[in-house]
Amino acid sequence: MANKTVLGMVFHGEYPTHPRIENQALHLINLGMEVHLFCVTYKKNEPRHQLYKGIHVHRHYLPSWMYQLSALAYSISLYHLIMKPKLGSFVRDNKIDVLHLHNMYLAQPLFDLNKKNKLPIVLDLHENLPEIMKHYPHLKSALGKVLIHPSFWKKKEEEFIKKSDKVIVVTNEAKIDIESRTKIDSDKTLVLPNFTDSSFIKKSYDQNIANRFADRFNVLYIGDTGTRRGLESVIRSIPLLIHDIPNFNLIIVGSSSNDASLKELANKEGATKYVSAEGWQTENLLPDYVHVADVGICPILRNIHHDTTYANKLFQYALHGKSILASDCIAQKSLIENEEWGLIHSADDAVDFAKQLKTLYHNPELRKKTGQNAAKSIENKYNYGSSGFNNKFYTKLLNG
Repeated sequence: MANKTVLGMVFHGEYPTHPRIENQALHLINLGMEVHLFCVTYKKNEPRHQLYKGIHVHRHYLPSWMYQLSALAYSISLYHLIMKPKLGSFVRDNKIDVLHLHNMYLAQPLFDLNKKNKLPIVLDLHENLPEIMKHYPHLKSALGKVLIHPSFWKKKEEEFIKKSDKVIVVTNEAKIDIESRTKIDSDKTLVLPNFTDSSFIKKSYDQNIANRFADRFNVLYIGDTGTRRGLESVIRSIPLLIHDIPNFNLIIVGSSSNDASLKELANKEGATKYVSAEGWQTENLLPDYVHVADVGICPILRNIHHDTTYANKLFQYALHGKSILASDCIAQKSLIENEEWGLIHSADDAVDFAKQLKTLYHNPELRKKTGQNAAKSIENKYNYGSSGFNNKFYTKLLNG
């Protein structure tokens, strides 16, 4: 093509904060596309326009109260009324050819605008939002129950799926789910997991982190530490582990409002000295923590959302050739067992977690083999180059 295709990505949150968005954008830029990202910021000093790693980032400042209003996007129309003209200017000023919408928070104003613009729209569903919303603390409050209705979000999600030209989901299980609910054609949906960019492998690693965790059997968790992530069962397993694994160490890189409860549980279980709670770390340090890990874990609890998604951490562990111990949520269980990346434990089961981890600990060859399988899978299969997600994916939409 003589001219580059101009892709307009639309995200309701702050950036850079999301590896899925960045990895997709960088992949497409490397293939010759021009990527513009619409996002928001709640910080007045953030640059409104920035060329970041080749991505044209367009930030729109919002006062902090707008963050809460976004949760009411399909209950009260004010959020969409405020965002609609901003989206209109973004599309018009940057001469966008095709739109890529991340999640559904801004779907209504974007589809309303598109009655006039008539641009191809790709809807990228990072998660089953109507289902995972049911687990959000603010929805369990009396006011939240009155104002926010996941059933209505589900109805709107299905409406947007039908209106979109293409839909992207994270797992095959999510593809099956939305196709069964909406009856859309199978070829309308692309499965695109949360692949990790090769830059997650570093040429040299932080020696301070390496020294701190030397001579320990390091079990790593990266991400949000809320109750649905399953860390309680991991902490309860520690008294069952330390006789067999005296140098056991649980590294938690992440945080949430649940941290005080986790700390209290660790104290109750006599496990405090076996837990290294690192809090949130900068993105550039995450590879350093994966580098020191002996096993990467993803102990998330079973629910409709978790059964149809993959966490970013799975691919971060795999890229580094780390053996994985994960709960039996359907999608990740299928991935890890089929590709032989590690072992599976029953969700929210401290005894089974301890049993499977002991198996990995006592079988270093099994850890090595499953880690090698994981790294090989990333190289040969689980990457953007093998996914069908490329510039042709969009130009086909433009050419009808």
